[in-house]
Amino acid sequence: MSELRKDPFTGRWTVIAEGRGARPNEHAGHAPSVTSDPQCPFCEGREGQTPPEVAAVRPTGLPANGPGWTARAIPNKFPSLGGPPNPVPVRAPAGGTGTDAAGVHHVVIETPRHAPGLPHLSAEALRELFRFFRERVSAVGEMPGIGAVLLFENWGPESGGTLWHPHAQIAGFPQLPRALADESGRFVPKAPCRLESVTEAEIFEPSRVVLADRQFTVYAPFGSEHPYELRVVPHAHRASFTDAADEEVDRLAELLPALLRAIERIVPGISYNWWVHGAGRSMPSTFHWHLEVVPRIVRPDGFELGAGLFVNPVAPEAAATKIRAALEREGPTAPR
Repeated sequence: MSELRKDPFTGRWTVIAEGRGARPNEHAGHAPSVTSDPQCPFCEGREGQTPPEVAAVRPTGLPANGPGWTARAIPNKFPSLGGPPNPVPVRAPAGGTGTDAAGVHHVVIETPRHAPGLPHLSAEALRELFRFFRERVSAVGEMPGIGAVLLFENWGPESGGTLWHPHAQIAGFPQLPRALADESGRFVPKAPCRLESVTEAEIFEPSRVVLADRQFTVYAPFGSEHPYELRVVPHAHRASFTDAADEEVDRLAELLPALLRAIERIVPGISYNWWVHGAGRSMPSTFHWHLEVVPRIVRPDGFELGAGLFVNPVAPEAAATKIRAALEREGPTAPR
């Protein structure tokens, strides 16, 4: 029997239908193993094929837009936000509104090499990269007209990603986009933090908890909309990722790659998305920043699109059990 669940944090409903996991599914391509691709504009030495960089991690004295970098931020050549204004605005029907999609859209190239992906970079490279993430999210959030910032990554063909070279993206919005506005509404001034209350309840009944340490708790949400979906919640209440302490950022640089490696053990060649909610000047102090991981195993079908209701074939309790076991198999590299 399928189960209908309402997640206590998001307020959204999900169908948990484990029997649907038996459906055949052809999962598209694996990530490349080569460290260079002569056609890839993100590989080191091809800096002239991208827009000029806005920032980079490279030794002092080396010129911008040349080799020698370890991480590099550039404007997105095909932005979802920003770009030139529409010369012929479209007239909206009665009750509708249309305007230019103002904002900022940057790409953060995570490594000068074409492979491996983020979960398999060295510990030193990951610490440097995640501090660069924080720096760039802060810089975008301080730009005029930007109120909210989204840091995210698309990995693999099922994620919406179009290039294999490891890269994340930063989008700056003039105001809170719908998902962030919905979450922001879950936090009530002068009331206990909603996310902390939900996380504490998960720890009390730990069947969905993957890991809890000094800085973070990781769990599969009660109303997970996707197989092996995870929520990564810092213990310290801060509205924005940009305010995270160095030790939190460094720990996240260990934790997220380890979780992604664990999911890859369970579903080899998996596509996934991850994103950080909570950055930018529009985030109220009541908000609690966090990170979400969504593996892309199944495509939404007509039932889900028509009903507006996701169907998850892997119960979050089963997902947490499998991910915990996969983390344990990592041995000394598993999160502490």
